[in-house]
Amino acid sequence: MKPFRYERADEVPAAVATLVKEPEAAYLAGGTNLVDLMRLEVTTPEVLIDVRRLTSDRIEELPDGGLRIGAAVTGSDLAADPRVRRRYPVLSQALLSGASGQLRNLATTGGNLLQRTRCPYFQNVTTPCNKRLPGSGCSAVEGYQRDMAILGASPPVWPPTPPTWPSRWPRWTRW
Repeated sequence: MKPFRYERADEVPAAVATLVKEPEAAYLAGGTNLVDLMRLEVTTPEVLIDVRRLTSDRIEELPDGGLRIGAAVTGSDLAADPRVRRRYPVLSQALLSGASGQLRNLATTGGNLLQRTRCPYFQNVTTPCNKRLPGSGCSAVEGYQRDMAILGASPPVWPPTPPTWPSRWPRWTRW
């Protein structure tokens, strides 16, 4: 793993300012996916900005009967919440069967939604991958595809797709 600087953000504006100032920075909360990618040197941020304490770790009831799940809610807390178990049992079951207890206790909901691809070519820095290095090619096109459920249902990542991250957050998003 390459050396990096660690900063703990005390407020959202400071976290955003650090990322603007340090384009090679990355946000860290649970870190279960990010740290793995750093060990493989797939991603090599110069600065890690710890935002765990900035995001909501609560599950809140909404007036329409829905739930607002904070980005820092762990998989264990989400799976065990009585409202989730009662109203969304499939979600609870998926969380319980999708990861070990150790991962569920650390991994955050926000991290699960934003984690990078699990494609083995993405994680292998010796192979071309448009997700990791745009324009380098896609090893999955001509390579081993047996465990790749998505291939055949959609084209591989060539030509490189434009960024899909929204240019602004939807109005219902809260920090």
